[in-house]
Formats: sequence, C-alpha cells, structure tokens
Amino acid sequence: MLKIENLSKSYGNRTIFKNLNLTLPAGEVLAIVGPSGIGKTTFLKIVAGLLPADEGQMILDDQPLDLSGHRKDARVGVIFQDFNLFPQYSVLKNVTLAPQTVKHLRPQTAQALGEQLLSGLGLAAQMHQYPFQLSGGQKQRVAIARALAMQPGMLAYDEPTSGLDAESTQRVIDVILQLKEQGTTQLVVTHDLPFAKAIADRTLDFGNEVERG
Repeated sequence: MLKIENLSKSYGNRTIFKNLNLTLPAGEVLAIVGPSGIGKTTFLKIVAGLLPADEGQMILDDQPLDLSGHRKDARVGVIFQDFNLFPQYSVLKNVTLAPQTVKHLRPQTAQALGEQLLSGLGLAAQMHQYPFQLSGGQKQRVAIARALAMQPGMLAYDEPTSGLDAESTQRVIDVILQLKEQGTTQLVVTHDLPFAKAIADRTLDFGNEVERG
C-alpha cells in the first residue's frame, strides 16, 4: 500500500500541489489524469524518487520513501514515456542488467528471472532482438519487464500509451490488468481517458481535485 500525507511541491512562486493526501491500496490501479502542464508528471517523479518534495511523507508497504530526489533503492519501478531502453543491448540484457549490477543477482538467476518475465508478457520470441527491431508496444512491455525485474513494491507509468496504435494500447491494457490480477500496485499518469477507464480502480483528476494554494 502507498500512503501519501501532506505532500507539497512548488517551483519558485508557483505551487504545483499542496497538502496532497492519497492512499493507494495494495493491488489497485490508480490513474492520474488531467491536462498537460498541470503537474501529473512532477507528482510521478516525486513518487519515483527522481524529484524532491518540499514537504510531506510517503510510506510504501509500511516503510517511508526518501523524498530528497536522490533515492537509491528501486522500491518504485518506473516505466517512462520514451521507454529508455539501451539500444546496444538485447531485450534480455535490458531486463537483466540492473538486477545484476544493482541487486547483485548471479547472471544465471537474473537470466532465469528475465526469461520468465518476458515470456509472461508475450515477448519470448523477442528476447534476443534489439530495441530497434521492436514495435512501440513491444518496447513498452520490455520496459515493464525491466521494472518488474527489480521486484519493486509498486509500478509507476508515465503516459504508457503515448504514440501507440490501438492494438498496442490494448496490449498495454491487458498487461496492466494481468499485473493487477497478480497483486501489483500500479499508478498510471495519462491524458488518455478511455485508457484510464479501462485499467483503473480509481481516477484522480489532477486538474480539479488537487489543492494548489
């Protein structure tokens, strides 16, 4: 479970959000919606540990999350809009690299985990291909597998259907719902309202429901 209490963030005189309180129960999917520039991605980056918060606290599975913007752990797995795959590495190596270098898994253990995750996401045939050989939807699923390989407490997605066609979007929907069935807690930032409706247990409209001071 993710619990956020009195979270605030400003840039200079501009308040992005103030005293934000939110609880995301374990295994649920929360969609964060609202127009561009309203602060959705800023919020996601704070949850992911990539930006500092000004005030407040976040607790994931009864343990506080560092809000300095320099979080070292991988307790929140992030799937970025542009995937951020390493072009020089195969799909399998993209998934297994961090578990070996950060979590110090043995190569054979990391490979077995990577193969299991990729197969579960319908990418068994693409394991030894490179990112340039993949469709947008396949890249998105590789990014999800890479995040899951770090065995995070939750997943956070930044506009996961941006630039995807209808078929690839449906595959991402299927994957998110599949992970939900497995008990994975997920937070999704999106401007795509039909997508949000298809995946989310709850939707937070960042444009209307968040205090800005």
